[in-house]
Amino acid sequence: MTPRTQNLYAAEIDPTTRHRSSYTANNGNCVELAQLPAIPDAIAVSDTWYPDRPGLRGSKNAFAQLTQATLTGKLTAV
Repeated sequence: MTPRTQNLYAAEIDPTTRHRSSYTANNGNCVELAQLPAIPDAIAVSDTWYPDRPGLRGSKNAFAQLTQATLTGKLTAV
């Protein structure tokens, strides 16, 4: 891991900034986004089905690119 990645995963999540996806099944299986106050340009994405697992963390720009690639069909599930 690079120092930047280590910092991303060491940074605390601000629980007041957690936002649950509005597209959620009634089984509680959804994703949440949260801010990392120590790293303003980063966010954490977690799976509420597995709350004890660490969330995926990265820059807001990286997640925007991932979302765009998914929406435009450039990234598909296999």
